[in-house]
Amino acid sequence: MKLRRSYWSKHCKSTGLTNNAMEQELNLKTINWPALWHKIDAILFPELPNPKRSMPWWHYLLFVTVSIVFFSFLGSFLPATGFIGYDWVYFFSTSEQEYGVSYYPPWVEYVGYLTWPGLLGMTFTGLALSLYQRRASLLVMGLAFFTLPALWIIFLGQVEGLIVFGLTGMPWLVPLVTIKPQVGYLAFLARKKDLVILLTWLAVSVAIWGLWPLNMLTINNFTVLEEPHDISLWPWSLPLVAVLLWLSRGDEDMLMLAGIFALPYLHSYHYFVVLPALARLAKGVAILAVMISWLPLSANWLGPWAWQLGHLFPLILWFNLYRQRRALLHAGQGQPLSAETSS
Repeated sequence: MKLRRSYWSKHCKSTGLTNNAMEQELNLKTINWPALWHKIDAILFPELPNPKRSMPWWHYLLFVTVSIVFFSFLGSFLPATGFIGYDWVYFFSTSEQEYGVSYYPPWVEYVGYLTWPGLLGMTFTGLALSLYQRRASLLVMGLAFFTLPALWIIFLGQVEGLIVFGLTGMPWLVPLVTIKPQVGYLAFLARKKDLVILLTWLAVSVAIWGLWPLNMLTINNFTVLEEPHDISLWPWSLPLVAVLLWLSRGDEDMLMLAGIFALPYLHSYHYFVVLPALARLAKGVAILAVMISWLPLSANWLGPWAWQLGHLFPLILWFNLYRQRRALLHAGQGQPLSAETSS
């Protein structure tokens, strides 16, 4: 050490460095950079119990095939007339991106090939499968189909169901998860490998379609409409969202629930993406959450302000998942738990 300091003293004299600069340069040389990166990685991407059950590929494909056929068959008895499936009829089933989907990614034009029954089939297959993956009881699984977001999706003919379906088959279904600029993107922040997958797909899509993310800026054309059921808190919600995202690190459901408050254009049907989190709640809390999901419709009697009651649904889900997380961390003596710990 004396020899090293002697060498650095001579080096500093020859280069004009001060003693403080010498110490700083010496400290940089002695930092264990791999260990430091490992600590940062553990903070940003903590290992938590995996709430999803593992499924063999044949089990996944069997579930998907049977469910899509079943729900598509049921969907064939509910034709999209415009009153039902409005966005499907006037936007998604058309061959070109028009005003209503101008801020969507360019591959949304392929949604039209699904047909209306096919869209319903994939939508509710995604919901059923994601609930099954999270070990939902039959009661909670059934109730999830009768929440306001689930039925509003049918009425409006939107594509949130494709995002949910895509999340069941990561990383292969990443184009579906990113088919709409919504909170599905935040699910990729739960694990580092998923974030790499997202960045890779975005790079590939930009190489194919050009700088399409700039189209998302046109969402401002919708926020200025001041629709009464647009309950976005943007941008005032951003400080709260930053805190919630930090507390949600490593948990896919919590990250999406936290990020939904940052959407500049938010309606209660957007909550369809976070419905699978119901499976992780106690039955009594899940039933309460399902009932609360219908509160926005009280605006028909209480006035437009009651649409804001829609915020209660994701808040209840997030805070209950956070309580579970704290309990697990406390049980693990404050140390991040691995998936093996929960099994």
